[in-house]
Amino acid sequence: MYEDYYRFRRQPFSPTPDPEFLYKSAIHQKALEELLRGVRRREGMLLLTGDVGTGKTTTTRALLGLLDRDVFTALVIDPFVTADELLRMLLQDFGVVSDSRLIQDIDRQTLVDTLNRFLLSLSSVGASALAVVDEAQNLKPAVLEQLRVLTTLETDQQKLLQILLVGQPELRTMLETPEMRPLNQRIARRCALSPLNRDEVESYVAFRIGIARGDREMMFSAGALELVYKFSGGVPRQINKICDRSLEAGFAVQSPTVEEALVVEAAEALELTQQPAVPISPAVPSSVGASPAVEDEPRRVSSRTKRWLATAVGVAAGVGLGWWVTMVVPTESRTPNEASGAASIAAADPAVESGFIDDPAYRVIAGEFDTLAPAQALAERLRRLGGAVSVSAPAGTVGHYLVWVGPYATLTEARSMDIEIKGSFGLGGTRVVGGGLGANNPPQ
Repeated sequence: MYEDYYRFRRQPFSPTPDPEFLYKSAIHQKALEELLRGVRRREGMLLLTGDVGTGKTTTTRALLGLLDRDVFTALVIDPFVTADELLRMLLQDFGVVSDSRLIQDIDRQTLVDTLNRFLLSLSSVGASALAVVDEAQNLKPAVLEQLRVLTTLETDQQKLLQILLVGQPELRTMLETPEMRPLNQRIARRCALSPLNRDEVESYVAFRIGIARGDREMMFSAGALELVYKFSGGVPRQINKICDRSLEAGFAVQSPTVEEALVVEAAEALELTQQPAVPISPAVPSSVGASPAVEDEPRRVSSRTKRWLATAVGVAAGVGLGWWVTMVVPTESRTPNEASGAASIAAADPAVESGFIDDPAYRVIAGEFDTLAPAQALAERLRRLGGAVSVSAPAGTVGHYLVWVGPYATLTEARSMDIEIKGSFGLGGTRVVGGGLGANNPPQ
């Protein structure tokens, strides 16, 4: 609607929790730094609270984008799950199983043991895991107790699983009850988000306009910004609603500047009343010590990447994760991406083998990844076996990388390397392909 009129390239006040639009007020910046430090120090249990609309979800998304590549993440967005459902959800989101329904009938202890083995395998290669639980104030006591039990999974040196509880202020009240004392005592860092003050509201509006337009030309008058602050109470979600509706009203009357009357009109449409002045809260979360600067480099691990690495690190740790999961989950179907048109060869099927007799070259597909970095990391490890290893993106694809080993003149040679890769790294999804039969343009 108004985007073209005001020369916006993107919607400036979208309600979606886009990390790029995270305005790092003093309190938000501190919370982000504290949470990032807690994850990197593997402190176990972390807590982020704030009223509705203060930016908890956006802050959490920003945190996930700043994590290192070796941090596996799981996101629990359904707070009404049972303890068993929680465990299945974690195993699926961490990439240990492809579908939680495959372990529907597995008892709780086996689920915990499977998760523990996975976490141990990560720890042995320097990786870690973070579970984010949103709307945690709605969790049942039994689920909170299960989370407490998971925080006891540890080695002599460090916690195996980091847990971030995200919720409204009533979560703090719940944790302070006698029943929750064992869990409450395990929380290492507590961060609370508060509404923005008057100056921060102006900076917030300018920031989002700058992201959406590419410049920071302000089209809200000083009086309009004052009313935005008073009607929103400094709550970012309310600011977004008011500013979005005000720009709509400005576009309707072709006004290049949003004046006070347009903000009043927007507030009336939203049935908002002016809020009392919000005191400025100290921007210091309840943990001690200075916080390091946040490194602004997104490093989110994709689900496919996690599936490959989960198996790889399990065998590298010597705990046989791939075998363990196979025993727990007898069958697991491949995704279309994992079957990406390359012709697989069954190791003991002569009929399948005969289809490749005329192909002069064979290769092993050792891994498939959404991003280049983990593909290169796997390739570097595979080079220790002495074969020719390459990484390529199949023709016509975006964000999809294959790790190739070979070529080999004979099928026997390729199969031998395939077996060696499986034995050394536990990459159960490897497959041998013929160079001319759907090999997706392997490197030459």
